[in-house]
Amino acid sequence: MDIISELPDDVLRKILYFLSQEEAARTSVLSKPWRYIWCTRPNLDFSYTPPTMGVDYNRFRAENKIKKQEFISAVDATLRRYRDNQSACAEEFRLSMSLDNSNYDPDRVSVSFLEKWVPSLVNMVTKEFHLSIVSERYPGRVELPPVVWGCEPLRYLYLEKFLLDQKAIERIVPLKNLKSLGLQEILIEDDTIFGKIISNCPSIENLDVHGFLSLKTIKVSDDDLHNLKNVNFSFDTVLRDVLRELRIIEIHHSSLETINIGNANICFGEGAGFLNLKYLNLGGVKSPLGHLSSYKFPSLENLEFHDCDGLKGSEVLFIDAPNIVYFEFSGEFIPSISIATTSEEWESCIDIPYVPGNNNDDPLSFFIKLKQLLESLSDSEIYLTGNHSMHFNDYVIPENIRNGCDGGNKYVVVENLILNFHLSSVIPSLLNRFLSICRPRNVVNCNLDQLENNNESWWFRDLEEAKLEAYDISQGKWHATTLSELPNYDDSEYYDTRIALKWRES
Repeated sequence: MDIISELPDDVLRKILYFLSQEEAARTSVLSKPWRYIWCTRPNLDFSYTPPTMGVDYNRFRAENKIKKQEFISAVDATLRRYRDNQSACAEEFRLSMSLDNSNYDPDRVSVSFLEKWVPSLVNMVTKEFHLSIVSERYPGRVELPPVVWGCEPLRYLYLEKFLLDQKAIERIVPLKNLKSLGLQEILIEDDTIFGKIISNCPSIENLDVHGFLSLKTIKVSDDDLHNLKNVNFSFDTVLRDVLRELRIIEIHHSSLETINIGNANICFGEGAGFLNLKYLNLGGVKSPLGHLSSYKFPSLENLEFHDCDGLKGSEVLFIDAPNIVYFEFSGEFIPSISIATTSEEWESCIDIPYVPGNNNDDPLSFFIKLKQLLESLSDSEIYLTGNHSMHFNDYVIPENIRNGCDGGNKYVVVENLILNFHLSSVIPSLLNRFLSICRPRNVVNCNLDQLENNNESWWFRDLEEAKLEAYDISQGKWHATTLSELPNYDDSEYYDTRIALKWRES
């Protein structure tokens, strides 16, 4: 017998703790001492996913019914074995299940197996319970058993497409151990239910909500959630268009580290502080965001705005973020943003397509505003993307804009200029427009022929050198190459090219 097999059972169980359920079961063939140890290891991890539905639906239903019953029987037998063995203790229990993906049964069904398993875990004094249940049915068809909200050891809970009504929370108890709560496409009967759930989960650190089919207003405050660090609220654009209104997220919390809001309006409480906030990502927010200028963000490292109409037409948005590392904006308009920072190295990624009729700007106004935005970010390393929606025909930017006679700097230095166009014939014209306001060090999606055969040569006088470069994946760096060498490259080793530009000192 080997030395490890002679170790005490408690030590062997600790070894099995670091293996998956399947890996632990396979140790039963190692030797006699290992044969049943895996049955009483301190952590249990069960996961079930229905088989993929094929053409034969009836066959799928039959196969899924058999496999699901086998899974439930295995969990039943395991829990029974732990109850019967006084020396066994399931300190952790993780259960992940996807239910039948049939939408043909109009009746609401109950996941009755939880009514047996959850009380068993409570009786076994399980310290940590992770539950992830996904219903593939239409949202609100499956009722969540009340026993779930009465399980004090619950530490992680993720639910998808369930119905939460008054019956579901009738046994709710303070869930002091719950650290993470995820709710996706949940149908909630009324606003009081969500409020009652939150008030009974004082220790939550992570709150992740996607696609609620009810609730017009969601409040997050440190009155109930004292330890909350990360909030993520994201709603479907389809649902937004159907309801013709956005959810309102009210945040009255001072200890948050991450705020991620998608397709909802946001409201910060008066006097709210963001001393610990490191990540702020707002997408599809239509409510005015000018009030962000009144806050200080001493810890903010990552700031992103995506399609936020709340930034339209407002005065300059002033962001006080001395430790910013990364800023990103994408949308069909040019915002007025100024970031006050002491960071010596930080990045800005800007993606603003010119869409005639949407931007409400002629090409001249568009580029003047874009130049102003780039100037406000000139202390950062700028990555600028020209989207395929842009189309300027033969419009030429006036010389006073090119030479900085409009009151701005002559040119803004840009690290990367990325041209996303399907028609290569458009690229030379587009490149001229961008070179009217900036001097990129690198241009992506443009070849040397398009650069050298350009009809407009006014910016050529400032160009000292242009060379083609390829990115070597294995070495993690760019190196010079030629067009004739590119066909010899292996796609698995090189995946991108660019033109590196060196400009004369002005």
